[in-house]
Amino acid sequence: MEGTIKDEIAEGVGLKIIDDREMEHRTVVGFNGEIKAHKSDTYPKPSERTNEEDESFSQARRFARYHVYRELDYDTIPNTENPDRIAAVLLAILDLGEEAFDRHFRTLFEQVASHDFPEIEPPLDLPPEVYSQEALVYKQHVYLEEDLETFRKELQQPASEILDENAVDDLLSGGNPISGTGSGGFMSSVHSLLGGTSDSVDLTIEGVSGIDTMYYEDTNDDRTIEGPDPFDRDPDATIELIPAQFDEDVFGFYLCHNLLCQIRDCFIGMGLEPPRQYRTLGHGKYKYTGKYRHFDFYPDYWDPEADIPGYRAPVPL
Repeated sequence: MEGTIKDEIAEGVGLKIIDDREMEHRTVVGFNGEIKAHKSDTYPKPSERTNEEDESFSQARRFARYHVYRELDYDTIPNTENPDRIAAVLLAILDLGEEAFDRHFRTLFEQVASHDFPEIEPPLDLPPEVYSQEALVYKQHVYLEEDLETFRKELQQPASEILDENAVDDLLSGGNPISGTGSGGFMSSVHSLLGGTSDSVDLTIEGVSGIDTMYYEDTNDDRTIEGPDPFDRDPDATIELIPAQFDEDVFGFYLCHNLLCQIRDCFIGMGLEPPRQYRTLGHGKYKYTGKYRHFDFYPDYWDPEADIPGYRAPVPL
């Protein structure tokens, strides 16, 4: 993807986008991220597009928002689609002590783990039939104290660039000890992964929501049982975990790996190859897992055992 900002008008920012298919798009992105106009003479009308053409068209829109955000500092990307917001939440989680990590995420751990460990009582009161669903995702919203403008100024670089390739490789290789109910050993060990920037990374989790449970009643018929949420604003990131058999002492790794994969998904969704530190395999955003599984033009990024050049699997969970 390549973008060129043409002008700013009353409605927003005009751009020319050249997508991965070498097709040209002309877009206007509103200052709040709304796509005010999007034209391309090289694509068929929507009803005649293939799935791949339709996805490329959507990628151009996502990239247009991202390009305006990065080049002009307008807040044009939905919060949970912004790789910098997700990375900021990841940095804040990595900086938590064991007690704080446990306070925020213990309920999520118990609910996810209860599928495979009968001695763990599920904290959520869900209908029994929900547990029989093959596609089941637990989501928890995370809110930072700092707003986007504040943490962009404080970090002095995009949050997604704070963790470098060596740091993430170390994290994904399992080279650091992972231990403790709240993954305290893991959390304390990852301070060294901040590449010497820990003094400048001062991000605080204001709070988290309860747990949302998403499942499918039928094909293309997803349902969500919402948990309580004390915040009346969009979250900075949403953790999305599927039931998986993992020991209690690797839960912190499992959670952080999900956010790394979500950052990967954000870049792929914009038609961009992710930075090297985010070229990892596994489950990130559930909607992108669906795209990877059902569209043959996407590799199986969701599959930790996939063979995709340049991408690595994490230590087995």
